[in-house]
Amino acid sequence: MPSEGSMELMNPTLSRRERAQICCDAGAALFAKGKFAEARAEYEQAVTLYSKNAAAHLGLSRSFRNLGQWPEAERAARAALDVDPNYAAAAHYLGALLVEQDKLANALPFLEAAAKWAPEVAQHHRDLGVTQLFLGDIAGSRETLLKTMKLDVHSHEVLYTLIRMWRMNDGSAEAEHLLDVVRELSERAGELPTQEQAQVLFSLGKAHEDRGEIEAAADAFQKANAVKRASLTYDIGALEQKYRRTAEVFNAALLERLAGRGDPSKRPIFIVGMPRSGSTLLEQMLSSHPEVHGAGEIYNLPQILEIARGLGGTAYPDWGATMNAVDCATLGQAYLKNLPEGLPGQTRTTDKWLENFEHLGLINLILPNAIILHCQRDPRDQLFSCWSLLFSQNQEYAYTFEELGRFYQAYLRLMSHWRAVLPAGSMLEIRYEGLIAEPEAEARRVLDHCGLEWDDNVLRFWEARRPVKSASMFQVREPIYDRSIGRWKPYVKHLAALFEPLGLA
Repeated sequence: MPSEGSMELMNPTLSRRERAQICCDAGAALFAKGKFAEARAEYEQAVTLYSKNAAAHLGLSRSFRNLGQWPEAERAARAALDVDPNYAAAAHYLGALLVEQDKLANALPFLEAAAKWAPEVAQHHRDLGVTQLFLGDIAGSRETLLKTMKLDVHSHEVLYTLIRMWRMNDGSAEAEHLLDVVRELSERAGELPTQEQAQVLFSLGKAHEDRGEIEAAADAFQKANAVKRASLTYDIGALEQKYRRTAEVFNAALLERLAGRGDPSKRPIFIVGMPRSGSTLLEQMLSSHPEVHGAGEIYNLPQILEIARGLGGTAYPDWGATMNAVDCATLGQAYLKNLPEGLPGQTRTTDKWLENFEHLGLINLILPNAIILHCQRDPRDQLFSCWSLLFSQNQEYAYTFEELGRFYQAYLRLMSHWRAVLPAGSMLEIRYEGLIAEPEAEARRVLDHCGLEWDDNVLRFWEARRPVKSASMFQVREPIYDRSIGRWKPYVKHLAALFEPLGLA
């Protein structure tokens, strides 16, 4: 079948430049329809006909990215900038590509250039501000995100991020302005798209809490959670069943039968637990050690398990029951192949995908020398913190008391199973409150478990310039504080329906 622009291309009076533009336009039309492979072909023809069409290179980059061809996408975006060195859209897209690959420091100059070359585009400032935040430039991020809000108050999560960055009771002009904005938006929240409604209401709750207005904060959080939950399709029962099946399959007999058969690497340090358990603080301290690369929340193991199949096409966790020694070594090597490496001398890498607590039996089989650190916290603070936060991804269970409570109970049951079947000493448990009260003693205990020598840098973790993208990105840029301990207490009457079924009232 001829391509959408092929008939016009047969016109002998057209120049190569004109024919390239026809291909470029056809590529844009195909891209808009989600036909990325066909769009790529049109853009490739366009740049072959006329290599100085910067828009064609950028379109090619977008097509490659949507086809999962990241190196090719990056090369095409750079080619667009080679053609037009002041092409703001190409600079922004290249920066965004690099951010998606966690190359934040490399992305920063391109995002800065885009914001400078096209200062009227809110998205340019928004992405720059978020990247500055991930890199720890809190002041720069605030300034950039305030510019974004002036250009477009509806920019994705900008208001929510700013209010989380600010002490809304500090009396500053900025805090008062943010409060005025969030109040105005909340009054017409019903007119906003669902996702923005949730952002506004979570923002309002945080603003009220900072100002000591607990009743208003609780009301805002309740409404925010209801709005967010209504936008989700989630089955807590399916998750409970998966956790039960995981415990059945990865039992003591299986772990004993295949003990020590996985890859012997000592590189991985798994940090697991519930969200809001102090895991980001622990990783920030660990990654301040010169031998540790903090990789953050990496979707490495779950991605392997999504595609791995056993005999007859069985999915995880069922195929675990028929695992053999070769499977253990192969899966361990597959995990290590995609584990990010840091600077020279960084022989250990943290993996803070918290939900890996589900896979501790498998981890022990495929990486028997890996370190497992389990973060725990007063469940009242932990559960309230989950309920009062808008997560950027996953955690669909967090938006109703019933589902949050059921998830917490399922998590406790599975962790109790792992304590019973994992080899003694293979998992170290760390309490957030202990880490706050005695940071040096707890840090020494963790480093000793990891086989690492003491280094004073772990106590100056807030000085580390590594990117942090989790919900605790603000807290780990400060020295240790205890103001988050007991945060649930003013809300105790509002949390009765969550705490009482769990025996926490």
